[in-house]
This record gives sequence, C-alpha cells and structure tokens, in this order.
Amino acid sequence: MVLARRRVAATPAATSSRAPPADQKSHFLGRRPSHGASAPPRGPPSLRAVADAAPARAPRGRGRGGKGGRGGGGGGSGGSSADASTSARIQGELTGARDPRDILAIVDADGDSFDPIHTATAIHRIATHTKGDATRESVTSSPSFAALMDLVRANLGGMNAQGLANVAWACARLDHSPGAALLDDITAGLERELTAKPKGRAAKAREVKPQAVSNTVWALGALRHRPSDESLASIFRATGPRLRDFRAQELTNVVLGAAHMEYVPGEAFNASVFDAVRQNVQSFEGQETSNLLWALARVGARAPDELVSTLLEQSAAQNLGGMASALNLSQCLWACAKMGVAPPETYVKAVDAELPRCAARLTTESVDCILWALATMGAPLGADAMDALTNSAARLADRMDAEMLVKTHWSLARLRHRPAPGDMQQIVSAARRLADELPVDDRLTVMHAWGVLRTNPGDDVIRAYTADFRGEDEGEDAPGARESELDGDQAAKLLCAYGRTRHQPPGAHAAALANKLVEEAAEGSLHPGAAVLGLWGASLLDMRMSTKQLDILARNAIVQDKKLAPRSLAKIVWALAALGYDPTPKDLAALKDRSAHAMPRLMAKDQEALREALARLGDVQITRA
Repeated sequence: MVLARRRVAATPAATSSRAPPADQKSHFLGRRPSHGASAPPRGPPSLRAVADAAPARAPRGRGRGGKGGRGGGGGGSGGSSADASTSARIQGELTGARDPRDILAIVDADGDSFDPIHTATAIHRIATHTKGDATRESVTSSPSFAALMDLVRANLGGMNAQGLANVAWACARLDHSPGAALLDDITAGLERELTAKPKGRAAKAREVKPQAVSNTVWALGALRHRPSDESLASIFRATGPRLRDFRAQELTNVVLGAAHMEYVPGEAFNASVFDAVRQNVQSFEGQETSNLLWALARVGARAPDELVSTLLEQSAAQNLGGMASALNLSQCLWACAKMGVAPPETYVKAVDAELPRCAARLTTESVDCILWALATMGAPLGADAMDALTNSAARLADRMDAEMLVKTHWSLARLRHRPAPGDMQQIVSAARRLADELPVDDRLTVMHAWGVLRTNPGDDVIRAYTADFRGEDEGEDAPGARESELDGDQAAKLLCAYGRTRHQPPGAHAAALANKLVEEAAEGSLHPGAAVLGLWGASLLDMRMSTKQLDILARNAIVQDKKLAPRSLAKIVWALAALGYDPTPKDLAALKDRSAHAMPRLMAKDQEALREALARLGDVQITRA
C-alpha cells in the first residue's frame, strides 16, 4: 500500500520542546533551503535550465548528519541495453564528470543505453556536485533531469541495495521529491535485499553494506516520507543485529531517519543501538553525538545514563564541536531533558563556558530548546551564560512566534532568571506584538511569568493580556461573568501576577477573582498551590476580604497542609495576616500547630516572617526551633 508523504514534527509546548518543538521540521537540522533564481543559461538547448557556472569541487568530508552520509558508486547488475564497450565508456564518462551540466549531457546523449548502474551513478554524481540552492533548482527543473528520473523509474527494479541507496540519497540531497510510489519501491527493494535468503546450501546471503541502509533510511526521513509500518519494522528488525558494523555517522543517520519519519523502532532495536554505541563510542564526534541523542529522544528511547554521560563528556573534551557548538549543545541539552537524563557536571561546565562565546550563532530554535531544556531539568547555568542566552532571546525577539514567546517566559519563570532591563524590554515588545495570537492559557502563562520575574511590561500590555478576563469591561456582561469562566488556578495566577507586577486591576474584577478562589475552597477543589498564589496576590494588592471568605481559605489550607511545602504554608499565614484575618481560637490553634511542624524546615528569614505573621493573627508566640 502506498502511503502519502507527510511532514513530521520536530520540536519542545511549554512542557515539551519544539520537538523538537517539533509541525515542524527539525529545529536542529536547519530549515529546508529556499530556492533562489537560477543563473543565466548557456550550453545546448537541452541544458538551458541548468545554472551557468558549476561550483568548484569541495573537498569530501564528514557532513552534518542532516545531510546524510556519502553516497556510494553505482549499484545493480550490468545492463543488457548496451554492449560492454559502450557500457564501460558511459560509466567512465559519468564517474569522471564533475559538472552537473556534463552529467546531464551524457544523459541526453546516451540515456537510451543506460542500465541500472549508469542510472544510479548519474543521479548520485549530480547530487554530489550540485552546490547551492540556485544550481539545485536549475538542475532539478531541467528537461534532462526529468528524463533521468524516467530512467530511474525504468531501471529501479534492477538495482541492488547500493543503487537504491544512491537514488534515495541523491533525491534527498537535491531536495527533490520523486513521489511516494518511487520511494515505496526503494523501501521494498531495500527490505528485499536485507531479508533475502541464500538459495542452495553453498550460496551466501547477499551482502548489504551499512552505508546503503544508512543512506536509504536517512533519505526517507529527510524527504519526510513514511513507508508502511510493516516494511519499516522488517527493515529495522533486519538492521538491528548488523549495527555493530556501522560507523558512527552511519548508525546515527539510521536513528535520525527514524526520528524524521516519526517511526518508533522498538526496544530490541534501541538495545542494539546502545550496544553498538558502547562498542564504537570513541569514534563519535560532536556532530554524531548531538544528532544521535536528539534522534533517540525523538523516538522515545531513553539511553542509559552512563552511555549519555560518556558521550557528553567526550563531546565536552572535543570543545562541543567547535563552530557547530551552538547547534550541538542545544540538541544535547534538549535530548537530556526529553529523556530525563541529567548531563554530567563536566558537560554542564563546558556549556556554561561556551554559551557566552557562541551566543551570536544561536538561532530562535536553539534558544527555544536550550531554555526549555534548562527549565525542564531545573538546571540554570551561571550568570554569564544565562545573560548571554537571554540576550540572544532579546536579539531574536522580532522573529519570535507565539509558541517561542510563551516557552521563553515559562522557562525564565521556572529558572527564576530576570533578564537585563534592555533585554526584557525587547522580549516584552514581542509579547505586545503577539498578544492577539495567544489563547487564554498561554496569556496566563506569560502573565504569571511577569509576576515571578517582578516585571511590569506596562499597564497597557497587561490590560491587553487580561481584557478577555474582565467582565466589567463589557456593558452587556454582568459583573464577574467572564471571571466565572476561569477556574481557581487561573484566577489565582491572575491575582498573583497583578500583585507582583504592581498593577492595580479594577476592584470588581479583583473581587470576582477572589470569589472564585473562595467557591472552590468551599467545595474542597482548590489546589493548594492556587491557594498560595491567590492569597499572596490578594495581600500584595491590599484587598479587603470578609472574615467569612478568609475563614474558608484558612480552613482549606489547614486541611491540605500535608500537600503544602513549609514555605507555602508560611506564605499563606503571612498573607492571611496581611489581609487582616481575625481567626477563631480554634482556627488560630490549628494554624499554630501546622506552623510549628513547618518551622524546623524553614530558612531563618522565613521562620522570622512566620512568627511575625502569627503574632499579627493573635499575638501568639511560637517556640523557636
């Protein structure tokens, strides 16, 4: 069955990376190239669509995992369409050509004599020597290339695994989708080669080189084509036991292809990956390490802690990949957060030192993923590194989308890192620009972050972010109508954000939010964390609440004290005192008892604040711990 080609997500929501994340193309491997205008045509009519100048041949080397490994030679058996001398001449001309125009000229002149080897060689050589977006667009849009693709379809059945891999790899490198049918045929061919059984007792199984498997799977992922689950399961099942023979880049590209196809290979394959990495760990460089960990996290595989530590310590010793450090460290940190594996201290120190140096090279995706990862792991970096990171976020503020804006604020709040005033102003400008694009929960997340960071973005911005929550602003609504649509947690976040940003909301609006807290507390459904935020915010706003309301909130806190951290209980007691609460002797005794149990676990300054609050509630002294 032919499945439609589809794009896969890559990245971290505020609780996940764009993942990553995420519709998304990989935020780590670069965006798809945008095609520019082709150069003035020259040459024979059949090549008029080809760019004018072929770029100089670049030295071969290890490309980023996102570009796949090096392709091989031909692939398949000799053709029956040409005699031996003609076949040898064609193959010699193809392998000797360095200019895509020259290769396409051979296609025009001798295409009728092409066999599977010629065909695979031709498209592979074109992909190898086509450099730059303009040249690529010009080549793939030419009539000669269309003729070559017809030859590919005609000869595909005669290609072996290497030939199939060369075709797939070339299409991916050229950013050319050959269609779902052809890619499914390539997948079926690779599956057939991998699972073929030798005929006869003396026969040997056909060898499939690791490069052929690696390049094919990588190409399918790069082209965002997902074959049937049955075919993929067969390919990965046959590949797992062979992974020990794969080089670092070949192994990485197999996992990378699975990640881009959104295919989960399963525990048995993952175990084979871990085993192969252990055996070959010293050959992994910054590029392979970052791509491998990112891809493993994307397919839901949790690599063993010691293996992750070994790879990351090695990456730190390799200077995090040099000029590629910004990309490498963003992938690795994101992967650690996604897998729930803490990076080793040596790696964190290397990142801490490198971020100020590579900050200028950080992209929106890199900043997004680093912030999300650090916040998820609860692992802020040193002051210089955090300042460099938030400065990069500010520098890229005009390119922020709504998702990145929310995750940036969420992360900064979790990390308790307040950007420099100028950087915060730039980030706030993005918040002002994107206000209308954020749903309710995302606006509350941003508002809560401003409160945590004690930042007032401007009363006009706060009003824009809270307009939909203020029932009294619309004449047709009864007071509190819109606030009643919020739950207690949302109402608490608003009250706390108003108080911490020193923004005075309309009295009726604040009162409606407080009523929402009281209603849920009376029902026993108010979350303890919401009680802390709501009471704290109300006290900062110097609100006036009735004794009955405060009785309900205080008793709710007493009942749920086991769910409250000691410092949260202290905040509730302090807020009740600030709001002028006059407890009954029974309620006061209960608060004193709960406070006595919390006291030994509080810092000295919090102990003093709690004693002062209890004294204000009834001049009750509590024994020092």
